[in-house]
Amino acid sequence: MTILKNTFGIIITLFLLISCKQSNDQSNDQLFEKAYSLGEENQYEKAVEIYSKLIQQNGKLQVVYYNRGFCYLNMKKYSMALADFNKVMELQTHNGMIITYNKDMPYADEEVKSQVPYYDALYKRAQVKYYMDSIKSSFIDFQVLVDNNYEEKSNCLTWQGTIWVRSGKNDKACEYFQRAKSFATNNEDRQDADEYIKKYCSQEKSPH
Repeated sequence: MTILKNTFGIIITLFLLISCKQSNDQSNDQLFEKAYSLGEENQYEKAVEIYSKLIQQNGKLQVVYYNRGFCYLNMKKYSMALADFNKVMELQTHNGMIITYNKDMPYADEEVKSQVPYYDALYKRAQVKYYMDSIKSSFIDFQVLVDNNYEEKSNCLTWQGTIWVRSGKNDKACEYFQRAKSFATNNEDRQDADEYIKKYCSQEKSPH
């Protein structure tokens, strides 16, 4: 299996651009849908072109940065992916506090409707840092997610375990793989943890 299951999903968000001109609104919706479809078809470069155009029109649309970051990640343009996920988090941070607005408000504007969960962006940022070999910083991001009981907590612990493996500390890695198994909420995460435990933690001692 690959180092970890592929969890890089593009957020499926209802993307409604509010505009004074209905024709412009429809055009932006169509552009977003086209970019999303291109991303689903692994045509990341073309998707990036459209997302970049949307960002030029409005630089505060979180879901556009998030989806473009996903494309950059799959293109292995890690520094650009990092910048996009950082931007999503920046757009939700005010004076050191995470601010999330209600998308269902009657007069929610386009920025509010395009919000991405802060910890989803942090999760992707942690993965990007891992691939950029910034493993200490990646570990810290994953720890923030674990401490906040992120929905992918088990998977975050598995990532942390692999970081310990890369650091040559398999005993420590095994602690994290065991924790990942204990927090698993589905069979896939549980099987992933078991596979890593089998690979790094269940080696029989050689007979004397």
